[in-house]
Amino acid sequence: MQGGTGVSSPSDHELIRRVGAGDLDALGTLFSRHYRHVYALCLRLTGDSATAEDLTQESFLRILRFGGSFDGRSKFTTWLYRLVRNRCLDHISGRRRDERNVELLAGSTDSATQQPDCDNERRELIHVALSRLSPDKREVLVLSRFENLRYQEIAEVCDISVGNVKARAHRAMKELRRIVHDLESNL
Repeated sequence: MQGGTGVSSPSDHELIRRVGAGDLDALGTLFSRHYRHVYALCLRLTGDSATAEDLTQESFLRILRFGGSFDGRSKFTTWLYRLVRNRCLDHISGRRRDERNVELLAGSTDSATQQPDCDNERRELIHVALSRLSPDKREVLVLSRFENLRYQEIAEVCDISVGNVKARAHRAMKELRRIVHDLESNL
């Protein structure tokens, strides 16, 4: 119930069912609820705010197009993150690796990438280090550390086993620490 009006907000499952039937108002509600998280995920996976904005918009268009395919067997957010992740990976794989590295190293100072308790220099160092991870490792770290998904949810999003998620997360953290250490040594 909200604000004592006696009216409860529809669940994400109800909204996506309505989107699947062509209800644009339901899509608008999902957009309002999930825009910030979708944009933040796109930004962290691509490293570029303009690209993240484009991919966010494209992701919501895909929700409209594929909303009818949501079967309710998983959480809506798991389905959403998988759709967004796939869109980001399609984008990344369509670009040459060197171009992507140059963009990522140039960095984004967008506030969505800021982590509490880190100064600007440390935040930039982590941003650069993340950009140097392979997309597989980066996405597991982004989903677990920034989006706070559980390993089971990440496994569903990435269509891999929980054990594989744990292994990637472990390797990614180890590599991230090494990269940060190397970058700090070169300062």
